[in-house]
Amino acid sequence: MPEQNRSLTAIMFTDIVGYTSLMEQDEAKAIDARERHREIVGVLVKQFQGTVVDQTGDEILTTFPSALRAVDCSLAIQAALRDDSDLKLRIGIHLGEVLKKEDEVIGDGVNVASRIRPLARAGGICVSESVLHLVRNRPHIRAEPLGPHALKNVDQPVKVFAIASDSPPARPPSRRRRRLMVLAGVSVILLVASVIFVKNRAAILSRIVLDAPRLFVDPMKQEIGFATTSDGVQIAYATTGEGPPVVSVLGWATHLERGLGSPVYDSEGWISWLSKRHLLVRYDGRGFGLSDRDVEDFSLEARVRDVEAVVDALGLSRFSIYAMSSGGPAAVAYTVHNPERVSRLILAGTYATVLLDSEEREQWEGMLSLFRTSWDSRIVRSMMTSFVMPDGDEVLQRVWNEFLRISGDGPAIAGFFQAGLFDTDTRELARRIEVPTLVIHGQEDRVVPIARGRDLAALIPGARFEIILGANHQEGHGFSAKARELVDEFLAPLSSDQMPD
Repeated sequence: MPEQNRSLTAIMFTDIVGYTSLMEQDEAKAIDARERHREIVGVLVKQFQGTVVDQTGDEILTTFPSALRAVDCSLAIQAALRDDSDLKLRIGIHLGEVLKKEDEVIGDGVNVASRIRPLARAGGICVSESVLHLVRNRPHIRAEPLGPHALKNVDQPVKVFAIASDSPPARPPSRRRRRLMVLAGVSVILLVASVIFVKNRAAILSRIVLDAPRLFVDPMKQEIGFATTSDGVQIAYATTGEGPPVVSVLGWATHLERGLGSPVYDSEGWISWLSKRHLLVRYDGRGFGLSDRDVEDFSLEARVRDVEAVVDALGLSRFSIYAMSSGGPAAVAYTVHNPERVSRLILAGTYATVLLDSEEREQWEGMLSLFRTSWDSRIVRSMMTSFVMPDGDEVLQRVWNEFLRISGDGPAIAGFFQAGLFDTDTRELARRIEVPTLVIHGQEDRVVPIARGRDLAALIPGARFEIILGANHQEGHGFSAKARELVDEFLAPLSSDQMPD
């Protein structure tokens, strides 16, 4: 057999728990379970760049180019079936050398994976030591040793581990659910057509803006992972695109899967634009989105730890930073302490410090108290929505109002702003920045007045300052054509030596 057909491969076996018994009791139900098993495994294996090699009865053999992809796929499969009482799988994974011949794989690795699978509990995953060795440092994976096992037709005992995830991947929709989603989408469109001129038009359209992309638009492919900060907070991050890496730093109001910053809602927006030429890294800051929410420390030092954890988990040695709004101070602090890692710095709609007089401070303290206790109220969130985008129409403001509810709770919002408004001052740090810096700001920004952006640019040696027309806080964040033109020009000189290691 040609040597090029021999390779080190991650092999995964899945089977249905109790399939033989189910076939004896209810053949139709067993066949349905087998078909659903094949459907969900087929879809997820493809998403994780694997290959379905063989399907025999209730067993499926798949292969992957890496142990991590196999493990993440297995976690996604079990997460998708977590609430399905009629279909429970066992999964076994081993990393070994195999021979590939036409549509089959042969080798001891295949045998080991098939023998490991029965050791998994219903809904569980077992892996060999060779697999665990390559994934054990991933923060989202937990492993429990099951000891060495003597496997049939395997010379030496194999150490086996049960693995699980603290933060399992989001469950993909079932076939039945997808049909319901499509029907729901059609219903929404028909409903809009019938009531477009009535007084609740804005509310209906806002629901379409929120829900239609998830029904009809194929989301951009993003890979979600989890990093753990030095103070033990789990931070969710996502990557899209390819090219010189750009890390987006935004302090609050994010959700990698469900928010306006998600590819689901951004098929033609900011994420897809920046991902065309770059590896774009986004993350949910502590207290928000998919990251740990039960936290109290939102200090500048804590937010810098969030950035550190994400870039270290991805192994980025050199990258650019695109910091927006309240993410600016953390980006400034990180850049000063790690100048060898930051190639270019973009600061959009942000500040070095927020100087509040006694009256302003009293007003904000009152608002933060209200946020802590009444953030679930749409009226209370509307205060922040109208503040962030005063020029937004009623539909857009309703969309943002719902997004604010999804992204974080009242105590997190209040805690974040308490630290950002009252305790953050990066003026001295800004004077020490040594990397090329672009500062862009909305001319009539009411959230962060343009004077603060101008002051920040004046502090940074050699910084370029550009003004964007508009009153909405987002105008300077890359959502306007002018901002994108400036950012493209600023990042254009980046070379291939800034690709991730």
